[in-house]
Formats: sequence, C-alpha cells, structure tokens
Amino acid sequence: MPLNSSSARRAAQNSILPPELPWNEKSKSLLVPATDSWATPFEQSGLNQTPRYDEMVAWLQKLLDAAPELKRVSVGTTLEGRDIVMILASSDRQFLAKDFVASKKATVLIQACIHPGEPDGKDAGLMLLRDMTVKGSKHHLLAKANVLFVPIYNADGHERSSKFGRINQRGPLETGWRTNGRNLNLNRDYAKLDAPETRSMVRTIN
Repeated sequence: MPLNSSSARRAAQNSILPPELPWNEKSKSLLVPATDSWATPFEQSGLNQTPRYDEMVAWLQKLLDAAPELKRVSVGTTLEGRDIVMILASSDRQFLAKDFVASKKATVLIQACIHPGEPDGKDAGLMLLRDMTVKGSKHHLLAKANVLFVPIYNADGHERSSKFGRINQRGPLETGWRTNGRNLNLNRDYAKLDAPETRSMVRTIN
C-alpha cells in the first residue's frame, strides 16, 4: 500500500521509541545553569544539542585563555584536514611527555566521539575540564593525575551531522556519522591502522 501524505504525517507524530522513563540521578548535580558564564554548549542548549567542531573549539579556546593548567595540541589531521584536538591538563602546568613521567602521577587518556553519534563523552569531558580548572569543584583530581582529553576523535564523521543519524536514540537533536571520511569505523581500525586518525592516535599513545 503506498504511503500517502496523511499516513506519513501520522507516522511522523508517533514515536518509534518506548516511553521515556523519569530520571533524576546524582550526575545532574554536575550541571551548571544555561546562564552560567562557563556553561558548555550542551548545557546552554538545555541538554538537547551537542556542539559542532568549530563551536567546541571556540568554547575550548575561551577555557584555555582562563586556565593555565590546560594546553591544546594537535595529535594529527583527518582526511578532510581537521585537527585532532587534544587537551593536556596538568596541575604542574608542565606539558611534555617527560614532565608527565617525572610527576609520578597517573596519566589518563580520554578519547571521545570515536562514534560521533555517541557524544556524551565529549560533553561530559568539557564539563570536567571546566570543573578541574576555572570552576574548581574537581580541581583535586588534577592533584592525582594528568589528563589527556581528545574531545572529537572522528572529526570528519562528527561534521556529517544530521537529525537522522540516530533515529533509535534519544538525543541530541543532531549527531554525526559513525564512520570517518573514508567510511572506516575507527573503533575497528586499531589492528589494521588504515586510517590516518588511528595512526595518529597510536603515535600519541606510544
């Protein structure tokens, strides 16, 4: 039976997902109001949107300008020429590999958006960087560890953004694509090292 306009409208009004369950857990206490001067783009959107690449870089630059514990580096470039941004966080404000070793602290690598349709790590990571620095509520964490944070690993896939990429998932309103610019799934590439993103990340880990 052909799908006419009225049946299409009815289908569009029906949710394909089961009813949403109420949720009010402790992690909500980590959020700041959308009006806070250090609210992340995610918080500013009312928890409905995740920032695009350029918006994220601009927010990070504002944070970097105010937080000497942070430094931005590029660990490589994607097929489409985007920097793979990594933020180094150190309470000692020493950012070389030898400095991390000399500090005797654990060094923690956080990699987000290997699948850009799963942006939770990116948004939570921006909040964590803020709270470890300008907000100060998590500053004690940097006394115990150095942090390396890659907010958008698959930057090219991230920018193939659409509201149809994750129709079986609640939020955000738009998400990026699962694979990179060559349609390679970076989460399956660590044995093959086909993608420049993977080779860059392995060099960084080493």
